[in-house]
Amino acid sequence: MDTIKSNFEKIANLARQDGAKVEMLVSGGEELSIGYQKKKLDSFESTQSQMAGIRVILGASQGYAYTENLNDESLLRTYRDALANAKTVQKQGATVSLMAPKAITPMSNLYNVQDVPMNKKLDIARLLEEQCLEKDPRISAVPYSGYSEVSSFKRILNSEGMDQEFKQNYYSGYAYPLAKDGESSKMDGEGFFARSFDDIKVSEVTEKGVKKAVSRLNATKLTTGNYAVVIDRDQFSTVLQMIYSYFSAKQVDEGKSLFKGKLGQKIASDKFQLLDDPFEARGTATRPFDDEGAPSQKTVLFENGVLKNLLTNLEYAHKMNLPHTSHGRRSPASQLEIAPTNLVVAKGTKSLQDLLASQTKVVHLTEFAGGLHAGFKESTGDFSMPAEGFLYENGKCVGPIDQFVMSGNVLELLRDIEDLGNDYNKPGSSMICPDVLIKSLSFAGA
Repeated sequence: MDTIKSNFEKIANLARQDGAKVEMLVSGGEELSIGYQKKKLDSFESTQSQMAGIRVILGASQGYAYTENLNDESLLRTYRDALANAKTVQKQGATVSLMAPKAITPMSNLYNVQDVPMNKKLDIARLLEEQCLEKDPRISAVPYSGYSEVSSFKRILNSEGMDQEFKQNYYSGYAYPLAKDGESSKMDGEGFFARSFDDIKVSEVTEKGVKKAVSRLNATKLTTGNYAVVIDRDQFSTVLQMIYSYFSAKQVDEGKSLFKGKLGQKIASDKFQLLDDPFEARGTATRPFDDEGAPSQKTVLFENGVLKNLLTNLEYAHKMNLPHTSHGRRSPASQLEIAPTNLVVAKGTKSLQDLLASQTKVVHLTEFAGGLHAGFKESTGDFSMPAEGFLYENGKCVGPIDQFVMSGNVLELLRDIEDLGNDYNKPGSSMICPDVLIKSLSFAGA
């Protein structure tokens, strides 16, 4: 018996009597995490979770509530809480709609549960640390390493007859070794993301992780000045995170987006092409429908530097007379927002070495040391962020550099894109990027 459906039908009948519309988002799954430290099993955690979030619509007003108990009494109580919240909001405006049922593109490749013996999983976790320690005598420890696997589901039901569900599973892991040479110590690492256990390549992960950590030893300070910079394919995602929220039609409507009034305008380099692709299997935000149940679709965001589209959910597509792009985003415990799925920057034709040899001096930026919180101002697009990397002169690596701050404005950075690399970052991110050459940025160093 489908108890989730039968329990929701009771709620939908109550909503009709109350003159309301109702939607229920149910998600949950299982996760296993294993970690080794000093060649001994350090952590082993297996968890299960499930949660239901109810959204009630009364005209223009919306109310939310959630529960981790999916029995009928708890769900009915959660509905009443959401209804009370909707009555409290008393928002004026156009009636908010729920998504009517529509056919979705099946994505069976997202769910491929395999019967893998536990000893093999333990081996992966053990080898992630062990191989790093064995590959180079300068590796003194592996402070962060681990293996995990996730199996999850999401289901959406509403009083318009919607009932959609999808499942996915994946395997992931990482190893971040600490390298030491005299007074110099640096940590870096590598990870993996695989939808099949057979695709896990531990030796590749540990070899790359060790190489990255060791290569950063004995870094020197960068001389203050303006430099051409190649933002590494694994780091350009930080730039996309800066503009992530600007695509939301809700943010534009509220005056919080720097893209307000710029739809259809050229605001980036001709070289910059950006696609939102919920079907991209390398990405972690892959899904057949959004969190309102709307079928997923690809959306061109930038084409030859022109801002082509904003992202919408059902409400803001109607409110702002924009195409409905199926980008409603929420968890059972949160309110409905708008957010991208997998952001894919189109590749160029140049190798990384070609980009690094394109100017007399080029900084290869391989790490934003503090992330966005270290110095990005969303309201203006200005950033001033600590970073690390390597200095190249005439295409040859001079050596690692650190203790510098890169400053600029994210919209100016997009306009100053000179070229892009011909290879993507590894799977396991919702932001799929090549190496990107920027004409000039300001660096504060020694």
